[in-house]
Amino acid sequence: MAPPTRRHALLGASALSAALLLPGCGRLPFLGPAPSSCLGPEEELPEFEDGGSRVPPGARVTPYEPSPSRWFNDAGLAVSPDGALIAAAEHPDRSMLGLTDVQGVLLWDTAEGSVVRRIAGAAEGAIAWHPDGTRLAIGDRRHIAIVSVDGELLWNLIGHEDPRDTSARITALAFSPDGTQLASTSKDGTVRLWDVSGDQCGAGHILQPDAPAPTALSYIAEGTTLVVGGTDVHGRSDPPNHLSHWDPATGERREVLDAQERILVDFGYSADETLVLVTYAPATLEVRAPDGTTSTGPEVSPYTHSARLAVGAQSRIALQSPGDLLIWDSATGEETRFEDLLLQRICWSPDESVLYTLDEATGVSAWDGKDWRQFDLP
Repeated sequence: MAPPTRRHALLGASALSAALLLPGCGRLPFLGPAPSSCLGPEEELPEFEDGGSRVPPGARVTPYEPSPSRWFNDAGLAVSPDGALIAAAEHPDRSMLGLTDVQGVLLWDTAEGSVVRRIAGAAEGAIAWHPDGTRLAIGDRRHIAIVSVDGELLWNLIGHEDPRDTSARITALAFSPDGTQLASTSKDGTVRLWDVSGDQCGAGHILQPDAPAPTALSYIAEGTTLVVGGTDVHGRSDPPNHLSHWDPATGERREVLDAQERILVDFGYSADETLVLVTYAPATLEVRAPDGTTSTGPEVSPYTHSARLAVGAQSRIALQSPGDLLIWDSATGEETRFEDLLLQRICWSPDESVLYTLDEATGVSAWDGKDWRQFDLP
């Protein structure tokens, strides 16, 4: 079966208190970030602002038109720790057009490609599995839902704010290896830590990395270090950004790992903590072994500004750029390329034998090194 293909386009001091209440005004920088909190399943979420794009006064805006071809959100695709299930979120256009009664996150059986469950609830952000496979963290625009694999809501985590210049979204989620802590980041630029040990939930430290807002998180060194980095790239004029190491126990930054003057788009780690970086301006794929040895991967698409990276447990690396999918084995040097693909997310199975892809119109597909297999639509 051929891989799925498609193309589509993509106040004064006296008025200060009132200004803080205006939609889109947000909190002033000197007030610091809003506190985090955990809400139980019976507690109602606060009324969030719309979270839509901030448009300058007088600008002409094309009305948003929901499309029946948008089946899935482009922000989340995650495989369970045992590789048996994969999760992705339905696009809100489906419910807006009355094409589904309940919007939510779908779980597929990876062996059969069939939908086994729908977990109700809006989800426009990242998705992460707890290390024991019994629950998921599901990001939306500003809040995160912790749900059991059966769909029971356990907690709602709130605190991420509405950014001033773009739409809100939880961009990355990561559980610590022992499952007692969750890290989240959003377009508000903060990284928030949550204590999620057992049946308890509590708000932890709030990290404030240097701008721009990070888009990727990873725990290393058995959970004693949290790595923060990546960015949404707008163009070559964007400022350079760097990887940074943080202490998840204290919330303190330890060091800036990557000090080169370039735009770091995404990063990931293999099981032995080999670090893989994808950058823009210049467009490169870089590999750093645990001993510090650095090497450059194969030539990549010049359009890495919107690239997505998936690092397997051993040596396989997948890089998705607009219209291009590169699969590279850093141990053997073997390369496989697919062109004319427009994918939104990619991730490896736990044993890196299968690459899963997400397209908002055609859904989830699996590549086993030889053939493509399309998963069922709901």
